[in-house]
Amino acid sequence: MLCQEVQNYISTAKGLPFFYVVGDEDYSSVLDELKQMDISIVRMSDFCSNDDKFPSVDELVDYFQTSDVDYRNNKFVVVGLGEYLALRGSAIAEKELRRLKNTTLGNARAILLLRGISIQATKIIRDDNKIVNQQRAYISVNSLTNISITNVPEDVGLVANDGVKHLLRLLEDGACGNVYANTALVLDNTLFPISNLSGAHSVVKLLVKNFTLDSDLGTKEQWQRLLKDLNKFGKDIKTVFDKNGIDERIVDDLCLAVTGLEYRNWLVFLFFKLNANQIQNAYLKFVVDETLNFQDFKTNLMVKITELSHKDQRFRRLYDERKKLLKDFPEEDVAIFVKANEIDPAESIYRLTDNTLLEKKTAVKWVARNGFSDAISYVYPALDAYLKKYIFDCPVLASELTEYFDSYKQQKVSNHISDDFVKLVEKYASGISYAQLPTRDNAIKAIADKNSAYLYWIDALGVEYLSYITALARKKGLSMHIDIVRSDLPTITSINKQFYEQWTGGRKYKEEELDNIKHKDKGGYFFTEDEDPIHIPAELEVIERALNTAAMELGMHNCKSFVIASDHGASRLAVIKKQEVPYETDTKGEHSGRCCKAFEGCDVPYKVEDNGFIILTDYGRFRGSRTANVEVHGGASLEEIVVPVITLTLKKQASIQITVMHPDDITADRHDGVTLNLYISDVESPDNISIVIEDKPYKGKSEDGLHYTFELKDIKRAKTKPYTADVFDGIDLIGSVSFTVRGKTATVKDDFDFGDEF
Repeated sequence: MLCQEVQNYISTAKGLPFFYVVGDEDYSSVLDELKQMDISIVRMSDFCSNDDKFPSVDELVDYFQTSDVDYRNNKFVVVGLGEYLALRGSAIAEKELRRLKNTTLGNARAILLLRGISIQATKIIRDDNKIVNQQRAYISVNSLTNISITNVPEDVGLVANDGVKHLLRLLEDGACGNVYANTALVLDNTLFPISNLSGAHSVVKLLVKNFTLDSDLGTKEQWQRLLKDLNKFGKDIKTVFDKNGIDERIVDDLCLAVTGLEYRNWLVFLFFKLNANQIQNAYLKFVVDETLNFQDFKTNLMVKITELSHKDQRFRRLYDERKKLLKDFPEEDVAIFVKANEIDPAESIYRLTDNTLLEKKTAVKWVARNGFSDAISYVYPALDAYLKKYIFDCPVLASELTEYFDSYKQQKVSNHISDDFVKLVEKYASGISYAQLPTRDNAIKAIADKNSAYLYWIDALGVEYLSYITALARKKGLSMHIDIVRSDLPTITSINKQFYEQWTGGRKYKEEELDNIKHKDKGGYFFTEDEDPIHIPAELEVIERALNTAAMELGMHNCKSFVIASDHGASRLAVIKKQEVPYETDTKGEHSGRCCKAFEGCDVPYKVEDNGFIILTDYGRFRGSRTANVEVHGGASLEEIVVPVITLTLKKQASIQITVMHPDDITADRHDGVTLNLYISDVESPDNISIVIEDKPYKGKSEDGLHYTFELKDIKRAKTKPYTADVFDGIDLIGSVSFTVRGKTATVKDDFDFGDEF
């Protein structure tokens, strides 16, 4: 209810203004009651000459004095004056109040509704007995205000109109608490608490709860874009992330998510920074915590592991989770890590992975220069499997071959030939009877049911790879039978291809890449450019591809047996030895000098003659042939002569029917992935049925022992090329199936603006 003093003032003209001092609590109610008494409202903001200029008190006084002539409408309440004076500061507030208390109004009555300057107004009132005696003032019991001002930059979406005029209008309408404004005026002396936001980042920090991230995490443009999106999506940053397809599952597509400097890539980084404590991948959390700006994020994902010693108790977990996290990153990105990892050779081997060919080559190069390390077992498991000693169990020469090839592999990888091994080669060159071994062609002829067999010829496959092949077959649940046989001399393809040309069984295929890698220019490896054995990873990949093909063909029941055979092996050590035979021949050396056309009078000590050729049995090379690439064949060292015939079969030979249920309904869901349902006619371990897709295992669930459900939660996108799933009953591969994943039809909302970020 209005105070008695103001009611008396309204009814009796005093000729001077009335000071009505109020706080936030009374402001709106007092103003409403004055409106009900037909008192006109005068806004101080109306006396601003432009949007961002302080109002003129002189014009306010002139307004009252000219209004005196209209005696029918000369009662006014002035709003915004107190707030304006508070903006100007204590000194100006007191000066103007002293002036106004003695300003004559004639017959006009003007109630100055003063908020925000209670201390200054109270002082003026109490210092002037006249104003008290004339009952031209009233101070509310609670005259406090909690108004604060946040001055924001232009175009940040927090104020409808810029300028101090707009700010005063909000205050005149009763706004309290924190009020946003945009003004260029200097408010250094204001009585209201004021904060100045200098850019979009400071506004984002104000809008988003518990937002403590530093502005250096993004550029001015990125913060402005985020602020724009916040204003568009209800100032909810979670909605901004959702609209850009960013949630905790983004780690599944991390390479795509962080590659580039686009707005969405930055949002991914921001998402990780805001949710660092919820990150499940320990290495990702480590990098996010240590990264201070977006530009460094991708690089840090690559190189932060180099800051840790392998003896650090955190190392192995961070290593394992980093490997999983970065599995899809291309070699050009990984190259940054490989370079940074060179600084400390004693530590570098522990940090490499087998995710990329570049890292595999780097691991091999490290071993060649520094020796073997236990770290190879987890850094490069394929190389470790290759280096495992293979125990030959052939009827003849088993122990000799076991020791020979174990030593051969060690020296091939270490890129060094010991004197003892050279003596061993020379011993075998002059004395061993490899003729005791059966021929390859006879082993091929002995294969049963050739019509159901698939002959897979890997050119230049020697027995050095048997430990690796055995490991792959075991991993894929395949049964394996190996015949250790010999090639015909010289160990060149033209002499050793009849087994393939005369094959009368089922399908056949020739894989030439291994031979290309070893000694052809198109293989891309040259001893003259890099003497380290960096071709080994490419060799192992060819063999892994062959075993994958075997598992698929057997699993799809396209054949009953998969036979891997070779024409000859090859020698790395003959290249390393760089031993040219000091003997002039009247024919030209062939196959990097490992053999030449027969001629009379050749007295080279380590040789044999066969099929019209002179073949070297040690590591010498005749002159006249082209320089070797990285390995050679054509000679009669054991690694060139001894080859395997490998017969792979499924461990389960029963006829098992495996059917994909409802193949046309297999769809990818962004949140839940893919559900695959299979019918399997006969299993031995219904509680241990699994499938493997692209080296990832998935456990199956069944209620009836015939129908199995597999939740493929990490396959969240459609793919035109079919997936192949190897089906395992326990550890046994029992078959394979193919299926195509389609995308779910989705509706994109009109307000979802991806812009140019995708």
